[in-house]
Amino acid sequence: MVSKAKLYSKLDDLELELKERLVPHLEQAAVGHNELAFCVTGYHSFKQLKLQTDKTMAELVDIGAQILSLQEKLGEPSDGSIAERICWYCYEWSNTGKQYRTSAQGLAKQFLTEIS
Repeated sequence: MVSKAKLYSKLDDLELELKERLVPHLEQAAVGHNELAFCVTGYHSFKQLKLQTDKTMAELVDIGAQILSLQEKLGEPSDGSIAERICWYCYEWSNTGKQYRTSAQGLAKQFLTEIS
């Protein structure tokens, strides 16, 4: 059985990695250099974008999933965590039910404000 200390250490490492990799990615999107920054398979239903998944964001979503899993194992809340919010932003980017879908640039700016 893995000790809680090891799990907390792993959680801390993953949270640090997520933030360190996410911020530069969002900064690029915030200045308009990546309109597909939130394009991750499983979060959108756009067939034409199936092959245009943002690989960096997909990796970050995977790290977020690991964080959420560890938080659940440790009984830690995930509400409002970067790992939880990254999923929300991917869903929000792909929300076709809205008359005016928010751009990746706008979402990136919003997310950066939220996590800083």
